[in-house]
Amino acid sequence: MSTAAPPAVDTTTAVPEPPVEPSGFAVRLRLVQAWHLLLALGCAFILLNIANGAWKLESLPRSAVAAIGVLGLVGNLLAVLLIARGRHVARGVSFTLLYATILGAVALLAEVLGLYEGLDLFAGAFQAAFWQLVIVGVGIAWWVIARRIEKRVGEGTAAAAAAMWLGRLGLLAAAVGAVWWLIVIDIPAGITFILDNAKASPVQATAYLLVTVGSILAARIMWSQEAALHFSATAKQADRMVGWLYLSPNLVGFLAFFAFPLAFSLVISFFRWDGLTSPTFIGLENYATTVTDPLFHKSLTNIFWFMILAVPLSVVSALILAVLIHTNYPGVKLFRAVFFVPSVAGVIGVTLIWKRLFNAQSGTINWVLGTWGQWVNSVLPGDPLPEQVEIGWLSDPSAPFGLPDYWWMPSIALITVVIVFSWAQFGFNTVLFSAGLQSISKELYEAAELDGANAWQRFRNVTLPSLRSTTFFVTATTVILCLQLFDIVYALNQPNPVGFPNNATLTPVVYLYQLGFQQNAFGLASAVAWVLFIFIFIFTLAQFRRQRAEVEGS
Repeated sequence: MSTAAPPAVDTTTAVPEPPVEPSGFAVRLRLVQAWHLLLALGCAFILLNIANGAWKLESLPRSAVAAIGVLGLVGNLLAVLLIARGRHVARGVSFTLLYATILGAVALLAEVLGLYEGLDLFAGAFQAAFWQLVIVGVGIAWWVIARRIEKRVGEGTAAAAAAMWLGRLGLLAAAVGAVWWLIVIDIPAGITFILDNAKASPVQATAYLLVTVGSILAARIMWSQEAALHFSATAKQADRMVGWLYLSPNLVGFLAFFAFPLAFSLVISFFRWDGLTSPTFIGLENYATTVTDPLFHKSLTNIFWFMILAVPLSVVSALILAVLIHTNYPGVKLFRAVFFVPSVAGVIGVTLIWKRLFNAQSGTINWVLGTWGQWVNSVLPGDPLPEQVEIGWLSDPSAPFGLPDYWWMPSIALITVVIVFSWAQFGFNTVLFSAGLQSISKELYEAAELDGANAWQRFRNVTLPSLRSTTFFVTATTVILCLQLFDIVYALNQPNPVGFPNNATLTPVVYLYQLGFQQNAFGLASAVAWVLFIFIFIFTLAQFRRQRAEVEGS
């Protein structure tokens, strides 16, 4: 039995299938590609204007904008290619570029609208309307307390009704305070200020606004579930993308306020730049000037003596105090909190108090020394001590205790800075040592007591070896803080020049401040900063290697 062959299909008369219309997401994806192409064209336009010298930059250096333009051009073209090929990394690349574009466009839009300047105006208006804001807070607190009273006395009682009316009065006071605050802060004036700035640069404001809105819409498309399915994103990749999005505010802040200024200072250290004119490349001249400058040598000498005096005073006193606190005598927690207060107090405020105490004519310290001298003279014959003390703690550049006044000797003014720094630092070090002491096993002390060790032997043979890592950390951080010393010197010297008297309190950071913010030598100041960084890096690296060698040896 034979099987008949199927009839042949007449292709000449076959009706062609209608073309498949693209889905809604496919259309949106093509719009994202078109937007990336438009952004790439915008970056190319910026680079073209920079090359022709027609682009006037005010907020960023020309080289930085050129680098951003190149990255934007390459990145957006790459995003278009990856999206066209359907690669799974296209979603992350596209969203990252769009997110960065949104941040940049918003920052530029804020500059055009004068929002950065407006923050200062808003701060002044906020200060003027402070008491109105206090009325709002008091009214809300009043309402919250009244509500709690109403719940406690029970509903339906006369006391509950009175509390309810009191709560309404609190809300009324808060509403009146809020309206009053809005009137005093003058929001219409702020809106007028923004609109005036927008009218002054309408093309730029409109362009930045359109870039912001378009990038937000494109980023929303790439963030959608449809995009995840289209690019075959796994759950791990989606979680990673969400994690990076949550980390992005901190990451952007790190890049904008730390990484970029750090890289910029390294670049500008090879230029002569006053912040106004165009930088001039001079190679290593700034570094050569730094290492041969006598003032820089003086700052290194001062900071060397400062570390010699301040580090033992801050570390040893903290260790002794931590051991005393660890004895668990009554009131130990109170003393621990009291000694930690200097670490959380404002450095400038604390320094101003010490400045008053160290005043040569009316300071408390000179008065106490004079009073003590009077008491000693009343007991001992011959009046061995002065009864009127006027030590120039803040203004005497000579060496203390009648020592020879050589150029390399520490001055009385520098020792004053040592005292203030040590007082402000040893509380935090005490807390660190206290934490280290709590981690030491009690069995070690019990075994030492059974072997007949006294208190000093237990401290030397048990406590100190067990605190080796803590001591290393405390010492290293204290040395780094010494090398970065600026705020205490600045506050103690006001209104005199920083480094007063006669550069006796000049430190590397103070020297950097004088170069950068008083002499406008930003290239030279950046070179000083990197030389100081090298010193800190070498010290920290040496300490870490020493610590590692001790740990491996033990």
